[in-house]
Amino acid sequence: MDVVDFKNILWNYTRKINERTNNLIINLCEHHGITTLQGRILLEIQQHGSHTIGSLATRLHIAGTNISTMCKKLEGKGFIERVRDVADERVVKVALSQKGIRVVEEINKELIEKISNAIEGETDQSLKDIINGLKKLNHLLGKMD
Repeated sequence: MDVVDFKNILWNYTRKINERTNNLIINLCEHHGITTLQGRILLEIQQHGSHTIGSLATRLHIAGTNISTMCKKLEGKGFIERVRDVADERVVKVALSQKGIRVVEEINKELIEKISNAIEGETDQSLKDIINGLKKLNHLLGKMD
């Protein structure tokens, strides 16, 4: 296989995977009245704890002003709350509210259910092959970066 063929196949499959992943996440988030970006923010806070707007923007690779706007909307909907840092009261962080925790747990539960249904009948080796392929793809993309 030459480089052009490989590039075309790589481009085609990464696009398809991205579209399917986005569709899955969009449906899960819309079900809870949030956008995909808002869902990403909630999941990031759930996985890594409270954040400043700046640290959240850095983690998600999104402009701070956009994150700030999204956080204001999430706060208005009751999904997050602003809290002062105990060590330095000048620092304000965003954290999940009880409603935010509940929604993230529901999204994770729904995602696990969808994954469980999708992998039913697959062998452990087949799943390991998929993970190894993703690792190799990630490594290859890293070398191009």
